[in-house]
Amino acid sequence: MTQMRVLILNYEYPPLGGGAGVITQNIAEGLAKKGHKITVLSTWYKGEDEDKLDNNLRVIRLKCRRRKIYMSNPREMLSWVFAAKKYLKKHLINNKYDICFANFALPGGEVAYSMKLMYGLPYVIISHGHDIPWFMPEQMMWYHALTYQWIRKICLQSERNYVQSNDIKENVDAFLGKSFNYKNKIIFNGWNSSIFKPDYDKLAKEFIVLLPGRLVRQKDPMNFLKSILIVRSQIPNIKVNILGDGKLRRKMEKFVSSNKLEQIVVFRGWISKEEMLNEYQTASVTVLPSLNEGMSIATLEALSCGQYLIATKVSNNENLIKPGINGDFIEKKNPKDIAEKLLDFYYSKFLKQYRIDEENLKNYDDLYEWDNIIEKYEEDLIRLINEK
Repeated sequence: MTQMRVLILNYEYPPLGGGAGVITQNIAEGLAKKGHKITVLSTWYKGEDEDKLDNNLRVIRLKCRRRKIYMSNPREMLSWVFAAKKYLKKHLINNKYDICFANFALPGGEVAYSMKLMYGLPYVIISHGHDIPWFMPEQMMWYHALTYQWIRKICLQSERNYVQSNDIKENVDAFLGKSFNYKNKIIFNGWNSSIFKPDYDKLAKEFIVLLPGRLVRQKDPMNFLKSILIVRSQIPNIKVNILGDGKLRRKMEKFVSSNKLEQIVVFRGWISKEEMLNEYQTASVTVLPSLNEGMSIATLEALSCGQYLIATKVSNNENLIKPGINGDFIEKKNPKDIAEKLLDFYYSKFLKQYRIDEENLKNYDDLYEWDNIIEKYEEDLIRLINEK
């Protein structure tokens, strides 16, 4: 077996950030477990080691302007870009890699592109959706307009652009043009069934609804809260656990207070993987009303734990959710529809102690188990390295 030396770039690496960091961690740990030498260059945060080596995996954290664990901004990302370039200019003199694996066209791809020009280090990009024009046009139109040519140059110079769903593949294909479609490859995100799995003995007797993820416009948490107002009128003893943090948290807390939902809605903030597992195993149902997604880690974790998932038709959800069996689809920005689906689940399934058959979950393992996903990355990266 060819042993690879891979440099992975991501300004967010657990405990920092959300799904993209989790994806990076799974890929890094998975490749290291298979015997490859992996170095991750990320951002330092208080309480974390600046340089940590564990068998084949080394995580280097650079001190930047990062202030919050759950989110970053363009200024902080740029500070990481400058710090990463400065560090790698010296690091790459004595440390050799076969390939660089950059997360996001910006900022990770910008660092990778610079190192290719300076040291000839080939790189691949993994897109998480919103870094490629014209994903989320309502929110990111001006950002994508300003960075369009920059991002395109970075993606054209890569050896591969990895995406996680068909709709993101269609978007990047259109963005780069038909001649470069061969560069763009779908590899799904995964779940770890040895960690995230059902435990129906732990299910709570009360009706508990989960909303996991960043509290930002993309996830549409405000319309979720509006749906809870409707549901409460029929299910007064409903409980809602909100897992995550973000810019909209203060607005959401004001909504909860002004509508007297304090006894129903609990903001848990960012919690550990162990706590997340417990939430998924004890809750009744999970709601994900996202407007756009690359491929949601929360979706995979919830489904792998046997959660009934009420979600929008974004990302790869249409291949994951079987209506009436393991979830239902909702319209975007429609609190009434969310409420109707929650009420239908409550009366037709929760009160009848409905459980998703664990055998049904095993049908997904070949496609979405992280071990199988890692093999696909390994095979493709080795092929690219050998071609070079």
